[in-house]
Amino acid sequence: MLVDTHCHLDQLDDPDTTLRAAAAAGVERIVAVSESLASMQVVLDLQRRWPDRIVAGLGLHPVWVTQSDDECVAAALRWLDEHLAHAALLGEVGLDHKWAITAAQQEYQRRILDEQLALAARYRRPVALHSRRCQRQTMECALHFHRAHGLPAQLHWFTHSVKLVRLCNEAGIFVSVGPAVIGDPATQAVARAIADDLLLLESDAPVSVRGTPGHPSCVRAVASVLAQLRGCSFEELAARTTANALRFLGIG
Repeated sequence: MLVDTHCHLDQLDDPDTTLRAAAAAGVERIVAVSESLASMQVVLDLQRRWPDRIVAGLGLHPVWVTQSDDECVAAALRWLDEHLAHAALLGEVGLDHKWAITAAQQEYQRRILDEQLALAARYRRPVALHSRRCQRQTMECALHFHRAHGLPAQLHWFTHSVKLVRLCNEAGIFVSVGPAVIGDPATQAVARAIADDLLLLESDAPVSVRGTPGHPSCVRAVASVLAQLRGCSFEELAARTTANALRFLGIG
């Protein structure tokens, strides 16, 4: 069994067909993360429809936060507060300095992230964090959250720096690897440095990698590459990352 720990399932055309294709590739559980009020509502409904297959992550993506007005963000935060208890994790949240360019935008992103992390602490939920162009700042948020509350944190697609991954290893922060590891020596070098007990798999579907749209089934290829890099069998890698995912999520 494989677990896709980060997928935008609400953005795929036919979840039913997607789940069948994923299962055929051995991906039996999918963490469906959200980005906005609308996507949180869809993701929670997907979990209700397939409770044994889909794990809901509720949260506000930093890009959506930057592009939305204060009233919309406030309404989404209220909804999140009312429904996070029904989800397994907070996600996808974080920081994104590609879109938050000014100091004011970056400060606003951080404030909304802090409010969401406070909700995760209140409801005792792990968190999945986005970190485009601000890896160290987001990592520091993950470290502080984990240390302050004893709850798991995942840095998704965090495969840009061996140095930062080693700091995550020391602090007990989970790091997930996606399709970029296939055929990319730089990403492979970082992925190789992730501690065995903190390694997670993800697709980030439907995000494209080198022109190929993502799909949860591609997690199988990610696992195959990682097994080769780490000198273990595919079965060992699958068992290890699945155990890690269930421990991160706090589910059986």
